[in-house]
Amino acid sequence: MDFWMRLKDAIKAQNTTHEWVAGKIGVPLSTFRKWMTRKTYPDLREGVELAKLLETSAEFLVTGTSQEGLNEEELRLINAYRKLTPPEQENAVLALVAWAGKRRRWLYSQ
Repeated sequence: MDFWMRLKDAIKAQNTTHEWVAGKIGVPLSTFRKWMTRKTYPDLREGVELAKLLETSAEFLVTGTSQEGLNEEELRLINAYRKLTPPEQENAVLALVAWAGKRRRWLYSQ
């Protein structure tokens, strides 16, 4: 996955539009559309603003890894978790802990 796909995914994850993003970072929609069709590229300042606005990092948009060393799938899981309600988050953690315990027991029984 490249910068453009990660940017599209980040916009989708925020459930927003190109128009909203362009307006928030202060660029004309036509400029933003050129970025999305790979005709031009955002400058460094715009890239950092995009990342902040979309609650990610410029490093992630460019490389696919975050400062914490998380890959795209790990970040996708974290973002999905953050969208859950507190009770849903608690249930997700409990399910994961239960699954990990079963897996650990299975591994040791082999």
